[in-house]
Amino acid sequence: MEKIASIDIGSNTVRLLILEILENKSFKLLVSKRNITRLGENMDSEGKLIEKRITSTLKVLAEFQKTCMENGNPPLFAVATSAVREASNGQEFVRLAKKETGIDIKIISWEEEARLTLEGVFWKTSNENRKIITFDIGGGSTEFILSKGKNISDACSTSLGVVRLTEKFITKHPIDDKEFKELQNYLKEELLAVKKQLSAFSPEILIGTAGTVTTLAAIKENIYPYDAEKIHGSIFSFQNAESILQNLKEKSLGERLQIKPLEPGREDLIIAGIAIVLETMRIFDCKILQVSEYSLREGIILNAINKN
Repeated sequence: MEKIASIDIGSNTVRLLILEILENKSFKLLVSKRNITRLGENMDSEGKLIEKRITSTLKVLAEFQKTCMENGNPPLFAVATSAVREASNGQEFVRLAKKETGIDIKIISWEEEARLTLEGVFWKTSNENRKIITFDIGGGSTEFILSKGKNISDACSTSLGVVRLTEKFITKHPIDDKEFKELQNYLKEELLAVKKQLSAFSPEILIGTAGTVTTLAAIKENIYPYDAEKIHGSIFSFQNAESILQNLKEKSLGERLQIKPLEPGREDLIIAGIAIVLETMRIFDCKILQVSEYSLREGIILNAINKN
């Protein structure tokens, strides 16, 4: 029996997945870890990865490499997305990671990121050839994919990442109404442009993946400790998300951390994340959102297996 691993190096979170491939071609989960390093911090102002975030990310990668070694050193496929893709020192980061951790990192385009994300989403999500908008909210970008089942009709990438938007619009906690209104207006304009591009047909269902939507699901159902099986496939309404947002807006950062399902490191970013969710639901006229626990790191593994 074989094992295989993937690492997704995002603008906010680094994720590790190790699976065992069973004889019936199904998978057994061996390891699932994630660590918030906020690698994409200050990308808009600096244009490069900053030293302290590089250091913390390399530390996590070294820990993940150790975990892989403890699990039989399986083939490891690591990719980097928005932050490393855009940074002037992105290639330097890749070289440094190889030198210090031994991990080979591939910087992937947003198009490949969207394709692999969709592959991961549909690994354990029934699609039945429905008309779907899938969106993946990251720290530096959000990808939107229009598809009929697994068949992609069109896709686009935006700079609507939670780290980027928080740095641009949100300076006060509890939230300042004027700042939040400016964020909403900006999102509305950007997402109307997304809808115009993804206009081949109207979606029947909205599927969201990554930390913001899984956190929303966990808060809604008060799921703590985090339980991927309970999160995956869960749904929440526009009203659910709006209610959670209103509650969080009124809290300080410290007060938000008292909410156990809210992962430390997301307490400031969650506001921009929920704003993206709500505006996406509004613009695409989908009042129910289905949550996918699976996304890019699963897609990376499935793609590697299919190639071999």
